[in-house]
Amino acid sequence: MIRYLLFDLDDTLYTNTSGLFGEVRQRIEAWLMQALDIPLETAQTLRREYHLRYGTTMAGLLHHHPEADVEDYLETVHRVDVTKYLHPAPELGAMLERLPAGKVVFTNAITSWAERILERLEIREHFERIVDVRDVGYLAKPRPEAYEQLLALLHVDGADCVLLDDQAPNLQTAAQFGMHTILVRSGQVPSAGVDFAVGTVLEAEPPLRQLLNGQV
Repeated sequence: MIRYLLFDLDDTLYTNTSGLFGEVRQRIEAWLMQALDIPLETAQTLRREYHLRYGTTMAGLLHHHPEADVEDYLETVHRVDVTKYLHPAPELGAMLERLPAGKVVFTNAITSWAERILERLEIREHFERIVDVRDVGYLAKPRPEAYEQLLALLHVDGADCVLLDDQAPNLQTAAQFGMHTILVRSGQVPSAGVDFAVGTVLEAEPPLRQLLNGQV
């Protein structure tokens, strides 16, 4: 029985086409330049390399720059006015309302960021909890320890959950815990660790219904 639908936030519940992440990237690079005293080109390279290797820039900072103020980083890079980029999403709200399971945001970002986005999309009421990177000890997806902490917080087994995420590595780790998985990314197909692939979160309702009805 599926008890929880776990939704990644960024580029899953809304798409990167909004332009929001362009500003976030700029803020990340500006913070790296100032905190590490490096030029822009080096900051851009570090951001890309850390994200590719560790899943987030924050994880790369923790690994290579333990002296960095990660709390200041998290607060600074998420200090963006999301209302400039996002709009209410009534279709998404209606879809969430129709799905009979608990809904949780599982994000590598921070709760205040998630709250602002959910409020702007007008879907906050559908989520009973946000599990952010602080809740899992700064261990970002796809680190297995992050999933262990998540399941402990929810008091469930992996088989009780479905994870929707735009990053296949995040889903592959989830599958190791017995979670059902849905990749939300255009042009992709199911693969190892990925049960379903859809172009947008709105296209996820049919496979979610199959899972909720025990048809998979």
